[in-house]
Amino acid sequence: MRLGFVGAGNYASSMLLPHLQGNQDVVLAHVATNKSLSAANAQRRFGFRAVSTDADAVLNAELDALFVVTRHSSHAELACRALETGKAVFVEKPLALTDDELDRIVATVDATGNDRLMVGFNRRFAPLLTDLRGRFGDVGGTSVRYLVNAGKLDSTSWYLDAGKEGSRFAGEGGHFIDTVSWWLDSLPTEVYAVPGPETGDVLITLRFANGSVGTISYVGGGNSRFPKETIDITGGGRNGRLDNFQSASVWAGRKPSTKKVRGTDKGQKTELEAFVQAVKTGSPMPIPFDSLVATTRATIAVDRSLASGKPEKV
Repeated sequence: MRLGFVGAGNYASSMLLPHLQGNQDVVLAHVATNKSLSAANAQRRFGFRAVSTDADAVLNAELDALFVVTRHSSHAELACRALETGKAVFVEKPLALTDDELDRIVATVDATGNDRLMVGFNRRFAPLLTDLRGRFGDVGGTSVRYLVNAGKLDSTSWYLDAGKEGSRFAGEGGHFIDTVSWWLDSLPTEVYAVPGPETGDVLITLRFANGSVGTISYVGGGNSRFPKETIDITGGGRNGRLDNFQSASVWAGRKPSTKKVRGTDKGQKTELEAFVQAVKTGSPMPIPFDSLVATTRATIAVDRSLASGKPEKV
């Protein structure tokens, strides 16, 4: 399976390409980056057969799938152009920064009939979290609380240019909304968001089509040694808890049942294996298109709710 990459920065080079490089079903065929040195480094490290500084060279190449791992403001444009070529497309989050951008993606899928689209919402593929969901049992009637101890922004972060690249939550929040939606097996329908004490903090309540409720606290003022992500689930006389993808517990009787793992696996390897398998076999994409759209709309609605001070429909 011939893969092309537009962009090969830190995330692609640390979280995506090492897993794909070791996949025997994959040929890393073409990479394009803004700078020739970056493209040459990607070729040296991962064995790309061709390199370029022009995204068009990858878009027009003979490929089976194309990865868009560029700055957030370019994702929607590149996704549409890639879909128009008929390729399967993997876009790192966010899929879009505005409703207009998302509307264009939906229109492109409608016009081309190409819905072979995947977004890098990897948490739902994390092995410890999927195991926790299986051990928890029926998720009907549950509520989910997701705490993200995001920490302080680095002085070089894209998110400091929020006017161009979107807010910090616009860039990262899809991960957490998708995870809650996946756990509850329902799509978000309403978002209510209020700002927290630190710049960029946001506290969100989500309502879902099946009547479930989820909350996300995205805060930057915590201690760096506290787990970055914790998820608490309540319902049906049971509780579940995930601590930073390293420990997962279910309380369903007198004592909790806990599993622990070494390292922090947030699901990138499993996510990529699922995408490659779907492209190779023609089976459905790992995340349904309507879920990708609903999660992205809900993420965009967070900024609308912060501005209006009211709940916003998704």
